[in-house]
This record gives sequence, structure tokens and C-alpha cells, in this order.
Amino acid sequence: MTDMIWLASYPKSGNTWMRILLTNYLKDGNEAADINKLQGGPIASARSWFDEWVGVEASALDDAVIERLRPRVYLCMAEEEKERIYMKVHDAWGRTDRQEGLFPADVTAGVVYILRNPLDLVRSCACHWGISMEKAVENLCNPDFALLGHSEDGIRDQLSQKLGSWTSHTQSWLDESGLPCCLVRYEDLLNNPEKVFGDVIKFCGLPFNKERVRKAVAFSSFSELQRQEREKGFKERSMKAEDHFFRRGKAGSWREELSPDLAMRLIESQGKTMRRFGYLDENNHPV
Repeated sequence: MTDMIWLASYPKSGNTWMRILLTNYLKDGNEAADINKLQGGPIASARSWFDEWVGVEASALDDAVIERLRPRVYLCMAEEEKERIYMKVHDAWGRTDRQEGLFPADVTAGVVYILRNPLDLVRSCACHWGISMEKAVENLCNPDFALLGHSEDGIRDQLSQKLGSWTSHTQSWLDESGLPCCLVRYEDLLNNPEKVFGDVIKFCGLPFNKERVRKAVAFSSFSELQRQEREKGFKERSMKAEDHFFRRGKAGSWREELSPDLAMRLIESQGKTMRRFGYLDENNHPV
């Protein structure tokens, strides 16, 4: 039996970059890890894993039953695997209708929660989901927002995921889960990747080696990720995406991409949590 580290985030917050850093650290190779062969995948909501472990295709079950079964799937995976599982997840933390934690504490070693300024998420989410900027802001502010596992186009390769708003997602993991969490602000990871990623390695209880951290950071540079995506594509890129998965990777790009009215709508809705994590000053001005 093993345990799990949940690599949790709202979509487009840097989860994939964290998994690439982690893969390069664990691999400790002489060249950059393949972005299509990462630790922490497939995602916790992958339909293929659910079908395999439950023995019944999710398409034959309704969402309430699927949610009720998901904690059992993770428990079974932990019982069968011999090495720690690093699992990507975009769901908000929550409980099933039987009041069980969706992500069982019994097999959880910890949570690495990656947080990003929601103003910078708007354009990235809009591109990834193939929707307008206005709709992306609406989703980020909606406490009932969910990614559905089915649509008029048919069954998707992921189960339904309850995300909620940016605020409720953040609070669910950091304040409500009761799980040990390591908070990583995307902006801090950009500014000081060796320090911040090194802290993640220590939190995960992995043997810490400063040179390995430095090498992992170098092999995970944004230019390297863009090069790999150009040359061989990225299998996790959404079919609806209008742009590359590794698009810009900057902090503060919302100032060039987001209209003032959309920025204000997001600030008015999510401002309290944005202030809490340093994205707004006490006068609600972006930092």
C-alpha cells in the first residue's frame, strides 16, 4: 500500500508546470523529461481509471453514483500501488452525499495547492475551454460552476468535476479539507523557482538535493516546454483550445488581455480572497 500527494489547482494555474518540475526531479536525467510522460497523470477525474477500477463504465452511471464511488477508487489504487502516487486534480475538495471526503484522508500524505491570480486565469481559461473572456469570468465567479463529463457532443474522457468559483475552490482545499497543504503561488514559483520548488520537495518528504532542484528547474523552462509542444504536440491540450497549451507563462499578462470592466467584475466578486493572497492591496487595487 502507498499514499498520495494531490497536486491540486484551479485549471490553468500551473499544475502542469509543477508536474513537469516534479517529473524532472524524480527522473534526475541528463535531458528534459518528455512532457507527454509526466508524473501526476492522468488526472484524478480520468474516466479510464474510474472504469478500470470500478469495473463498470462511468457512462452507465449518473454523476451522484460516480461521485460516491470515486473515494473507493483512490483507496483501491493506493492499496495496489507500491510507490507514492502524485495525482493531478482540478476538482474542488468536497464530500460525497454520504459525507465521505472525495479525496480520502486515509491515503493522503499531503496536498500541493497551486494558486494563480484569477485575473491572469481569464484569458488562459477562455483559450483552453474555447469560450469567450466574458464567459470565463462568469465561470470563475460562479460557486456552482462544474466541468461536465458529458455534453451534446457525447461522452468526454473525464468525469464531471465540481470546481465552483476561484474563491470557493481555493477555500475548499486550504480551509475545509483538513488535509496538510503546501501552498504554492504561481507568481512566487515564477520569481524564485528553485526556492519554491525546493520547498515542495521538502514538503513531499523527498530526499532534497539542491543540484537536482536546479537541474529540474532548468529542464522545465517555458522555452523548453514550448519547444516540445511545437515539435510533438501536447496530449493534454484541449480539443477546444484555440492556442498552444504553453501560451505565455507570465504573471500580470491580464493587463494587456483583460478589459477594465471584466477585471472589475472579477475583483468585485473575488476580491476578499484576492486580498488574502496578495493579489490586491487594501484598497482593492491589483498588486
